[in-house]
Amino acid sequence: MNPVLPIFVYGSLLEGFWNYEHYIRPYEHRIVPAVIKGELYHLPPGYPGLLAGTNDIVGAVVYFSTQVYEKALTGLDELEDFYGANDPRNEYERMIMPARILDEVEKIENVYVYRYVDEQYIKEEGKWLAHGNWRKFMLEHQAE
Repeated sequence: MNPVLPIFVYGSLLEGFWNYEHYIRPYEHRIVPAVIKGELYHLPPGYPGLLAGTNDIVGAVVYFSTQVYEKALTGLDELEDFYGANDPRNEYERMIMPARILDEVEKIENVYVYRYVDEQYIKEEGKWLAHGNWRKFMLEHQAE
């Protein structure tokens, strides 16, 4: 059984993007701006990948209601090609990390985050986002 933790999202699961509509919106939830540490890349297929690092990564924490939590998490695992810890088929690994929650009272909270597995591919083919903000990157590149 997985611990019930909120999920940090930093890419197409953010409100206003395509995967939010299918994997977050249908479930009762609350969203709060947040930041984690890492290195963020934009990948050729059009979505981001996160690696370990020390830069601020801008995103949001999603708190699903307890009634829908397992179903929502299962859907996210399927989207992110996460089959279980250290499974060789994983595109992303779901791990627990601290996030800085940016609501009324700033606090640190453990969250699930999906981190990209293939570090060589992401560094060779991805575009590093020094500012750590995929929404900003997508808005800047809409016209291209």
